[in-house]
Amino acid sequence: MRVLHVCESIIGGTGSYLAEITTHQVRKYGAENVALLIPDSQMCFLDATIAQAAPIIIKFRRPSRFWGALFLVFAYLKALFDFRPDIVHAHSSIAGAITRILRFPYRSRIVFCPHGWSVDMIGARRIRGMAAAVERMLAKLPDRVIVISHHEYNRALEIGVRSDRLSLIPNGISRETPAVEPAQWDDDRIKVLYAGRFDYQKGVDILLEAIKGLEDRINVRLVGDVAVDGKMPKLQIPPSVTWLGWLDRDDVIAQMKSCDVLVVPSRWEGFGLVVVEAMRLSKPVVATAVGGLQEILGKGRFGYLVPPENPKALHDLLHNLNRDDLERVGKLGRERFLTAYTSDRMVQDIDNVYLAIIAKTMKKNGNT
Repeated sequence: MRVLHVCESIIGGTGSYLAEITTHQVRKYGAENVALLIPDSQMCFLDATIAQAAPIIIKFRRPSRFWGALFLVFAYLKALFDFRPDIVHAHSSIAGAITRILRFPYRSRIVFCPHGWSVDMIGARRIRGMAAAVERMLAKLPDRVIVISHHEYNRALEIGVRSDRLSLIPNGISRETPAVEPAQWDDDRIKVLYAGRFDYQKGVDILLEAIKGLEDRINVRLVGDVAVDGKMPKLQIPPSVTWLGWLDRDDVIAQMKSCDVLVVPSRWEGFGLVVVEAMRLSKPVVATAVGGLQEILGKGRFGYLVPPENPKALHDLLHNLNRDDLERVGKLGRERFLTAYTSDRMVQDIDNVYLAIIAKTMKKNGNT
């Protein structure tokens, strides 16, 4: 089987997702049968495990989101003819739209994973209505839509996607933690980590507002930077906060190993893979009660939840944290991870989706 992954961006959770499934697929199908179509400007974000697995890498220019989408169209069409995939697995909205719209002349079967529906974005009701109508129309085109959380599945049903076109496969990561040493982080205060894009969706501005006045109780480190969002105002990062910029996956894990708690203050979220990465390390998580975050944390049974866009609630929770409770919640999170969010289950379920699509195609062709 030949698989082509098409990605508008590999920064953040999508990159971690690809690291799990492509390394598995290289072992299963061979490096010559797995290809990634990704932006040339994001090669530095390619996970080390993907580089070691050595699938075929096909690059396209992405000077901006608009021009990147146009260049992706041409690169995708060329990849179809050159690589001849059996399965095209598209990730996120732009790649999903391109592959679905351009599917009809070609033999490749299309799998689409939204990694968070565009209709979840906070914005004008009319825009969200238009986004829902577009997704409803495009959902008729792929052979399968893989959704990564119950929240995403329910949202698909709400916008009119038929249940028989959906496969619910929750995200997962390897049980084995990368063998990296904890980062140097010596401080008697509670060590708070944020790891993600500095985009409006992710709410880092809410965290910076919430920590005002807590300098004597917590020490904060930020991993990440602005990726695609022009809506986010320039952040004023106070001297008491350490900003580390973008780090590779191993370095993020090193920071997680040293922190006391991970904070995920998203305004909306389809899943939130960084939460699962922290739970694997028995690190407690503070997150907003939105989308897939509520699901992962069991509505507060396996972590701390606060209302979205509420800096005061986040401030109060951080103010009242203590190490005994953090250790207890971290252990609960680890148990939750082992039960529900390991990658061996995820990659097998994705394999089964591919095989079912191929089998259905062969049966259909055999009957014509």
